[in-house]
Amino acid sequence: MDARTAQYLRDFIKHDSAFLDELEKSNRSRNDIQPMIEIEVGKFLVFLIQAKKIKSVLELGTSNGYSAIWMASALRKTGGKIITVEGHDRIFAEAEKNIAASGYGDIIELYHGKAETKVAELLEIGEKFDLIFQDCGKYLYPMLLESTVKLCKKGGIIAADDSLFRVTETVRSGLGDYTHDYNRAVFAHKKLFSTILPIGHGLTISLKI
Repeated sequence: MDARTAQYLRDFIKHDSAFLDELEKSNRSRNDIQPMIEIEVGKFLVFLIQAKKIKSVLELGTSNGYSAIWMASALRKTGGKIITVEGHDRIFAEAEKNIAASGYGDIIELYHGKAETKVAELLEIGEKFDLIFQDCGKYLYPMLLESTVKLCKKGGIIAADDSLFRVTETVRSGLGDYTHDYNRAVFAHKKLFSTILPIGHGLTISLKI
């Protein structure tokens, strides 16, 4: 998305809480955490959860809790919950603190460990989700695709962030290769109907049919 379009969107799209506003401002001044989702992506996820009355969400890649808190604000209205997974020790501790301070600790279940480990555990117990938000290590996107399809309910959605890394000049090419492979896979997948939204750094949306 070009800077002019991004600024126009952000003249309209605002955070739904002062806590998220402050967390975003803090995150933008840092280089020791993974980049957070853009505000327009957060707003879209809230819109999606409320429009589809989503009650169960799996997030792969918590970072310090910014996106989970966005989604939890909508899940409170739908009576739902979110499981979010973070493997980095320091970032996990920070997410734990932010989630507690946000007031959504009753809605967000924070798991400390590798995304692929938690996915395997959920598959073993037969868990299913209305929405899966993929935002972990980009190399895991294509690797975990079949597992996330199995974890997604029929009629559910898999949303993958940063899916336009391949055509984002500021992103190193290796990361873009992973998201490009993911996009090719979901568009060819017989159980998915997919599109790409040019918001943030790209959001690939796949409906399980």
